[in-house]
Amino acid sequence: MTDPSPTPWPALERGEGAPVVFLHGYPLSHAMWQPQLEALSRDHHVVLLDLPGYGLAAEWPVPNTLAGFSRHLYGMLASRFAGPLALVGHSFGGYVALQLYHDAPELFSALILTNTRSEADTPEARAQRLATAGQLEDPTHHLDVEAITRSLVAPATWARRGPVVETVRSMVRETRSSTVIASLHAIADRPDLTPVLSTVHVPTLVLWGAEDQLIPPARSQSMVPRIPNGRGVSIPGAGHLPSLEAPESFDRTLNEFLARPKR
Repeated sequence: MTDPSPTPWPALERGEGAPVVFLHGYPLSHAMWQPQLEALSRDHHVVLLDLPGYGLAAEWPVPNTLAGFSRHLYGMLASRFAGPLALVGHSFGGYVALQLYHDAPELFSALILTNTRSEADTPEARAQRLATAGQLEDPTHHLDVEAITRSLVAPATWARRGPVVETVRSMVRETRSSTVIASLHAIADRPDLTPVLSTVHVPTLVLWGAEDQLIPPARSQSMVPRIPNGRGVSIPGAGHLPSLEAPESFDRTLNEFLARPKR
């Protein structure tokens, strides 16, 4: 399972020790993990990795299937790290992480899934994503940056209009339409990944923001009993982006999980 990727390595790294690789959601970038770069790198080798088409990998060709994203990710990680690693996947990054576990479980020492779910889209949701992708084929059409930004954070976060909102707005604004189109196709056509959950035999943490408006917390929580070595944690006061909205709670929970002996 190889897929050579362009250089340079599209990631920010800090710290030493066992690697913890962070995969961002859609339509975001490594910037959603900035608080974790400082807080977690005291004890871990933190890697904020951009998926093809996003952030530091904006010039890379973008797959239009989840399997394609998984192949790209495998190529990057297998060529960079000698041993297994902990992988953190947010939302779309969580879909990619589950697909990668299905494809190459030997890469994993631990799995952290945040604000994501395992089911495929409903027919209605799939049709809506593909309609948006079709609209963006017209160069005069663009994503509604304000509407997407608002949906990504908790109502209280949006009301404050502080630096978190501006960080999210900037990530959404910077994502190219071509990247959005390919990603929407990959998300819309992704398979039901629920059967993968019972095969995950590394320590697994599922996190969700209690006020997530995009993926209902119950969807994330429902994955926990399906994972043999899984545990779940709700982050109060956060929406779809607890890593930015409640970084202290998010980082504490992640640090405690990563510090636990691996069985």
